[in-house]
Amino acid sequence: MIVKASPDSSPRGSASTPVTAAKALQFFWRWSTEAIVATLTAIMVLTIMLQVFCRFVLGNPLSWSEELARYAFVWITFLGAAVAYRHGAHIVVDTVIVCLPRRVQAVLGWVVDGLIVIALLTLVVQGVGIVEVNSSVEATMLEIPMSWVYASVPVSAALMLAYQVERTVQRIRAGREFAASQGKRDIA
Repeated sequence: MIVKASPDSSPRGSASTPVTAAKALQFFWRWSTEAIVATLTAIMVLTIMLQVFCRFVLGNPLSWSEELARYAFVWITFLGAAVAYRHGAHIVVDTVIVCLPRRVQAVLGWVVDGLIVIALLTLVVQGVGIVEVNSSVEATMLEIPMSWVYASVPVSAALMLAYQVERTVQRIRAGREFAASQGKRDIA
C-alpha cells in the first residue's frame, strides 16, 4: 500500500518554505563572493601552472594563459576588496578617534559612512561609464570584450555599497536594542 502525504502533512507545514528560502538567500549572500574569489584564484593558479608546464616541459607555450591569469587577478583584486570591506578587514587608522568621547566617535562614524557611500556611488557610476566605453574593445588573445574585465570596478563598488547598507541596518538595530535595554534598566 502506498500512502501519499498531503502538502500540509509536513512537520513544519507550509511555513517552512519561506524560512528555508530566506536561509538559502542569506547563505548565498554571505558566501557567494568568497566562493567566486576562491574559484577565480583556482583558475588563475591552474592557468599559470598549465602555462609553466606547456612552456618548460612541452616547449610549446600557450598564447592565452597570461591574459586569462591577469584578468582573473583583476577580478580577484576587486571582489577581494569587497569581501574585505564586508568583514571590516581594511586598514583603519583610528589613533585620534579612540581619544574622543563616545558620542563624537558615533557621529564621526556616521559621517565616514556617508562619505564612503558617496565614494562608492561615484565608483559605480564612473565604473559603468568605463564599461560602456570599453564595450567595443576586445582582449587580444581571449577575444572577449574588455568591458567584462572593467566590469569588476562597478560590480565591486555595488557589492561594497550593499555591504554598507547591511552594516548600517545592523548599526541601527544595535542602537535600538541598546536604547531599549537602557530604558528597561532605568525603569528597574
